[in-house]
Amino acid sequence: MTKSIPARIRSLRGPSPAVCGGSARGCSRQAGRLVDVGAAGSPGRRGPFLRSVGVLLVVAVVGVAATACDGPEGQMGGGEPIAQRERQPVHVDSVFPIQEEVRRFRIGLSEPSGLTGGASSAEELTDTFIRRLSAGDTLGLAELALTREEFAWLYYLHTIYTSPPYELSPALVWFQLQNRSSRGLNRALQRYAGEELHHSGLRCPDQGEAFGEGWIHHGCAVLGRLPDGTEVEERLFGSILALDGRYKLVGFSNEL
Repeated sequence: MTKSIPARIRSLRGPSPAVCGGSARGCSRQAGRLVDVGAAGSPGRRGPFLRSVGVLLVVAVVGVAATACDGPEGQMGGGEPIAQRERQPVHVDSVFPIQEEVRRFRIGLSEPSGLTGGASSAEELTDTFIRRLSAGDTLGLAELALTREEFAWLYYLHTIYTSPPYELSPALVWFQLQNRSSRGLNRALQRYAGEELHHSGLRCPDQGEAFGEGWIHHGCAVLGRLPDGTEVEERLFGSILALDGRYKLVGFSNEL
């Protein structure tokens, strides 16, 4: 009997998927690190992939931030780059100019010399994420994402939120990013923590784009293979930021 694939999982078509890694600038082909995953998920289980394989102003600001942060984590949520998304420009007045907002946000923080932790490639980052997700290691997973310091110096200043019409303070962007990231990570843990997870690589829709002195990849999906050989993909985290040979997740926003 043929097993159906959940709607949240999209079967791949055409050539083998491109895997971003090695160099922050491009993607290379990677042989699948496939594992014999056995039979497909049984009825009632949560899917075959990765299991078998003022007040008015304040309200307005929060509403606008929620909309703005629905894009990349450069892009906040991992979809298409926010600069390319069609939407009516919205400007939110701030009591302070962005330069002062940044200064205030950085109070008490130390400027990082670069990304710390993370991994040396996109593939290693994905491998580590899958292992720690399977183990339910929340502290280990947190080490794979941007810190507040990294956000303040290495990320925020290169987003569209520093100038009109999308201007938002770093404090508000950070709050929204953490909110979406926390929800995404909780969903991933509820679904996959404690499970034996298998994957065959990482597929990104393109070669990424320049971001400050580094490179950022949006919309990357973890790859798996069903027992019948069907390749599937699932978005489990947000954008990947690469800088000076280190790779980190901007956040854990996902499509679960």
